[in-house]
Amino acid sequence: MRILHTISKNTFEAYRCSLQTIQLPHEQNRSIRAEDEKWDEFVIPEIKVLALQVLVKGWKEYPILEGLPTCVDRYTLVEMLPTDLPFELVIVKIPYEHYWERAAKDRWTHNNPGEHGNSWRQLYCERHFADYLENLEPAFFEGQQEACNNLISLVRNYIQTLKIRRLVPSNTSSTGPDKDDEDKLPATELIVHHIPLNLILPKFHQLRELYINFGMIYMNDGFEWRDFEFSVEDCVKLSRCLSDSCALKKFSLTRSNLDQPRVAALLRGIAVNNRIEILDLSHCKLGDTGAHAVGEFLTKHRRLKELHLANNKIGESGVAGIVYGLLQQNSTPLKHLNLRLNPLRDAGGAHICGFLLRNKNIQVLNLSGCQFTGETGVGMAEIIASGYMKSFTLELDLSNNDLGPIAGEAFEVGMKTCSVILNLDVRMCNFTKESEYSISESIIRNREDKKREKLGASTARHSSVYVPLRAKSLQPPSEYKAVQERKEYD
Repeated sequence: MRILHTISKNTFEAYRCSLQTIQLPHEQNRSIRAEDEKWDEFVIPEIKVLALQVLVKGWKEYPILEGLPTCVDRYTLVEMLPTDLPFELVIVKIPYEHYWERAAKDRWTHNNPGEHGNSWRQLYCERHFADYLENLEPAFFEGQQEACNNLISLVRNYIQTLKIRRLVPSNTSSTGPDKDDEDKLPATELIVHHIPLNLILPKFHQLRELYINFGMIYMNDGFEWRDFEFSVEDCVKLSRCLSDSCALKKFSLTRSNLDQPRVAALLRGIAVNNRIEILDLSHCKLGDTGAHAVGEFLTKHRRLKELHLANNKIGESGVAGIVYGLLQQNSTPLKHLNLRLNPLRDAGGAHICGFLLRNKNIQVLNLSGCQFTGETGVGMAEIIASGYMKSFTLELDLSNNDLGPIAGEAFEVGMKTCSVILNLDVRMCNFTKESEYSISESIIRNREDKKREKLGASTARHSSVYVPLRAKSLQPPSEYKAVQERKEYD
């Protein structure tokens, strides 16, 4: 029996009868056995099925598909085709989603088409090309460049999101020694390079999201710590790539040794490309000097909406540079700022408090685990209670900061009169249960008020458009009025 690919093998195993059940007396003479998928093994198939089986065997040499007379025949043939056919053949000949679903499930265990435009074909192409880039050797890239260009020409129309989990490094010295002398050099004199992404990624005109991790995810016997390094030249090439990516909306470079020189080289290309709206540099090594470079970048970009800098060892000086960049008149209208897991402390919290009083664009601010104490907590509560915040709506995350019960009471009082805060996360802040409950009640009240405001605005908008037209249409014509007045007079 031909089993559809949408039915998992585990389903058959779950409904298969046990040996003890089969040996029961009333089971011996049962004529219909729906759980037996081999019931038609010895049944001679139709001649059409035999013909399709012949086409499947020679499909690699004679890829016949659209020439079949009916859609049922094409669907059956595609379902019978193996999933290990050459990619350069099937990407051109087979547009059907159910084939690419089968191919993806046979190749990878976990697949989520929702992250790839709800298209199995797009999912397969994006993951196939990402696997290809992850295994490219930089030392042999010139010899493989023609094959890479051929693959790009096949998949460029189906790639919008590219997630590169690792990149193979190559170790070359800054002085250019021979390979025989390379092992004699200390590790500090070796520069790690990767494949030139500026020759690859700008060719994808529909690329919208790019995720890169410079490092290895599978270790072998030759493991070295410099496998996780990358050079400033890599950042320069990636910067050129980002400046030429005309459709790119989101860029993410996380879990890498990204410091001040590298981020400065990288941000030059992003500053030119004003189409980028989301930038994620979390879990890197920016420090205060790297944060200053980010602050300078914020004054040059025009459309950045989200900035994620979690766990970057940013302190008081670094957050001051970021706040200074956001408060400039020509800075980007940032709406989402993530600074969690950075040691800002109370000195950095003072800069955040000043930022909340002066910036009107911020809507989401994550300050979780920033080593704040009660001093910063009381200061933020006073700002909330003052009513001088310029933001119309704000979602604030202060979790995992030891603010203390006094700050909790201050937040409790401030939230009773503040209608701007729509979410305030104060978990693990050592607040009392009464303060947490009162804050949550104020949050629910603010959300309900915002819903009523939106509903009232939408109702007023519709009424301003339709009510006058309706009233105008109900007015009787002048001739009708004259006749009615004459009747009443008579």
